[in-house]
Amino acid sequence: MKADSSLHKRHAGPLSLLLVLLLAAAAPYFVPADPDSAVFRSGALSAILALAAFFPIRLSLERHSHRELLYGLAFALVFSFCLGLGCELNVYGRLLPSMGSLLRRLVAPVMLALPLGALFSFVFALRVPSGCSHSRMPFIGFFLLFAACYGAILLALYPGVISYDFAHEIDQYRSGVYLAAHPVFHTLLLNGLYRLGESLFGSMTAGAALYSVVQLLLLAAMYAWACVFVQRRVPPLVTGVLAAMFALLPFHGVLAVSTAKDPLFAGLFVILVLQLWEVAENPGAFASSPWRILRFAACCLGLTLLRHNSVFAVVPACLAVVLLARRRGLPAAALALLLCLLIPNGLESAVGAIRISSSELMSIPCQQLMRTAKTGEVSEEEFAEISPWFSDATSRYWPYSADPSKGNLDISRYERSPSEFWSLYFRCAAAHPRVYLEAFLFNTEGLWNPDDTSHAHTLSSEEYDFIYLNTVYPFPEGAYAIEPRCLFPALRDILYRSMHHADHERIPFLSLLFRPSVYTFLLLLTTMLLFLRRQRRLALTLIPLWGLLLSLFFAAGVFVRYAYPIMSAVPVMLALAFFAKPQTEA
Repeated sequence: MKADSSLHKRHAGPLSLLLVLLLAAAAPYFVPADPDSAVFRSGALSAILALAAFFPIRLSLERHSHRELLYGLAFALVFSFCLGLGCELNVYGRLLPSMGSLLRRLVAPVMLALPLGALFSFVFALRVPSGCSHSRMPFIGFFLLFAACYGAILLALYPGVISYDFAHEIDQYRSGVYLAAHPVFHTLLLNGLYRLGESLFGSMTAGAALYSVVQLLLLAAMYAWACVFVQRRVPPLVTGVLAAMFALLPFHGVLAVSTAKDPLFAGLFVILVLQLWEVAENPGAFASSPWRILRFAACCLGLTLLRHNSVFAVVPACLAVVLLARRRGLPAAALALLLCLLIPNGLESAVGAIRISSSELMSIPCQQLMRTAKTGEVSEEEFAEISPWFSDATSRYWPYSADPSKGNLDISRYERSPSEFWSLYFRCAAAHPRVYLEAFLFNTEGLWNPDDTSHAHTLSSEEYDFIYLNTVYPFPEGAYAIEPRCLFPALRDILYRSMHHADHERIPFLSLLFRPSVYTFLLLLTTMLLFLRRQRRLALTLIPLWGLLLSLFFAAGVFVRYAYPIMSAVPVMLALAFFAKPQTEA
């Protein structure tokens, strides 16, 4: 048998030692503390951890193929660059301008990526048997599990979590004057259930409870369907882990009883990407089944009725169907797009919804201009020109959320003279490009920095508590005839500590499951894993995930409820990718 002549296999020992030294030299620049501190460099524990990496690095060099090591390195480069950039922003509060900092920003990630790439290659080299066990839990079992867990949270936060958008939606329903800024369907659904509960049980509190019950049951049903789908394709243990995440991670239950639009959107989004996986497995069965085509179109329509940014999921999903089923997928894509175009617009026309300029679309520009004024790097003339656009409230700039920026934008002035605003915007962009880039990076950090915690403290500059997810009644007492009360105090206290003060950040590994940025990297891992295994057809099912993730980069901030569809769908798709059967490329 011919000996393996690969350089990394023949010299695994010396190369591993070199990589450990690179790891020790680069690591201080990637911890969320002062990179010039001697703590990491001279600490005994850090030395032990670095030396301990020698053995798995050597093992990876000896056993893994070039392809697996290259994929590990590529993933590690993205990971290291984002980690280093996040540390730079958080330690210094800005991007360092010197050339030395630029070199360190580029060289240090490469130094770290080399040893990390060897470690990450274990994931790409992992070999798992495809298929699953014949013992399966029925749909009703998953459904009752999720409904019971979400129901317990409803008892703790009775009659549900009333989100900030609630006031806008219920006031529109009462006045009969609808604004297209909120999807009309959700406004009608929310208020219809509130009115039904109030009619049946005599109080608005009962209406709120009815909405929470209906939503948690719908979400439990959608996640139960997802678990049934997955368990036919993965081992029981993996299905059990996914079911435990859906049942026990508190953000699932808190959002299940929230009036926000995102829970139902997330459930439908999970079903959508699983339908695409089904299409990738058997395009012919999809194209020949009217039921499956209607189910796909209905899912796209449901997403469109719930959130305006659904276009970033629906259009990529239709594209994926056409790429997977070729011409046979055109009828399904055409039907979905037609329904998504006609029905929401028809509903808006039926209630006379008013289209107005939405400040939501101005999040990033407002954030960049307000930071330009706040940093003090502008002239007095520039400041005097910028500040009135924001009601002279540039001091309210907060790096991790554009809400204070766009909330203070003089919309009426913008509507009268948008060209004046954009002329100012582009002039400042040319004069202060670094400040603009910093504003964008801070506002989106929760999506790309693996060590980010800003997502859990997005509102910490405002009058609210640190909030990961809201769990308290946000309106003044008596504003609405809703009487919140707690029927499960012990659980309420746990939820409050986690959702408001982010106590989960104290728990190693578990804390990562609460971070939107982690799911971005898991999505990248899932995509690369499918390409490594040459399963490009299955990789096409991830297009809606990437499309929706892209839309989040232009949102007002990295709120977990915005990222919730990604956080729900990515673990499911990662499990499917690991245990996917080998496919023959069409």
